[in-house]
Amino acid sequence: MLIKQSTIPQILQGIELLRPAEEEVIMILFSESVTPDIPDLIQTLNEKKITFFGGIFPGLIFGGNREKEGCIIKKFKTLMAPFCVSGIASSCFSGLPHYGSTAHIDQGTAIILLDGLTPNIYLLLEKVNDLLGEQCNFIGGGAGSISLKQQPCIFSNYGFMEDAAVVCVIDKQVHLGVRHGWAQMAGPLVATQTEGNTILQLNWQNAIEVYNEIVENDSGITLNKDNFASIAQGYPFGIFREKEDDIVRDPLAIGENGAIVCIGEVPTNTVLHVLKGYPEVLLDAARKAMNDCGEKAGFPILAEGTFVVDCITRTLFLNEQFTDEMNIIREGLVVETEEQEPFGVLSLGEISSYGEGLLELFNKTIVVGALY
Repeated sequence: MLIKQSTIPQILQGIELLRPAEEEVIMILFSESVTPDIPDLIQTLNEKKITFFGGIFPGLIFGGNREKEGCIIKKFKTLMAPFCVSGIASSCFSGLPHYGSTAHIDQGTAIILLDGLTPNIYLLLEKVNDLLGEQCNFIGGGAGSISLKQQPCIFSNYGFMEDAAVVCVIDKQVHLGVRHGWAQMAGPLVATQTEGNTILQLNWQNAIEVYNEIVENDSGITLNKDNFASIAQGYPFGIFREKEDDIVRDPLAIGENGAIVCIGEVPTNTVLHVLKGYPEVLLDAARKAMNDCGEKAGFPILAEGTFVVDCITRTLFLNEQFTDEMNIIREGLVVETEEQEPFGVLSLGEISSYGEGLLELFNKTIVVGALY
């Protein structure tokens, strides 16, 4: 359900229409442009004994449209109530359940919403995969602001937090499509020195000098701190994966001493390519993602709902053609009720099971999850 005005009374009215039962959870997704007082919302929902979780994102997707305001609310039956993990940046996580607590779960879908600007996301996902990977597929995304200023963006019955994640296992099967469409342009390069999500050296040389030479040779533009974000969005990094597409890493800014700051971690000695995007190829990737999550290629998908997680910087790169990408998604579905409308978020990092079923963090990627 899309709520155009995300006031607390409007949200309560929407939840009342959904009539959640005791074993059901409400997921609430906000666009950062207009949000209510989240602590007040949490207090109100707790007083009404409603189980909920959610996040604040750069934008929302509903019915094939980009929504810059409002919120989306969805009701799910849970196999495991939402749990919140805090202290991700310190790697001293608190809130992870013990392993025995997941024994009753059988083939659910784990939704993960996390602070997309916090470090140690890889380590968190590894721990969540160890906890739930045998029983669940995963889908989710990084919350936060397009300004890239870290601030509270994840919430649940436990509070409103930054540097945190919330995980909820719902009683749904998900068929996943994960594609990006970015092509290898240069490399391989070795990230010979990194710190978390910051690349300090490429091939034992200053990172920005190596990257700038590649980008300038192709674009004719010399990178600087002022133009970096707009130019680099067309030249992301790809982390090499054997027999799989590269995992995209989004370069965001020039850091101190010519370092390159990315969304998502880049481990030291990772093999990288510099990628390049062409809108028509990215749109074809969205079409392939739809085919991947369908039961039979070329036929519209009859799902109970379809959760779409699309990177905000991919959206910015596609610009007006983002509408074409959303049309591809919606036209690939059977939509007979509002519940079947595609819904989702524009994210700072996309989360999904991938390849051999492992949990992975992506950038500049579209993740489509058909729920059954």
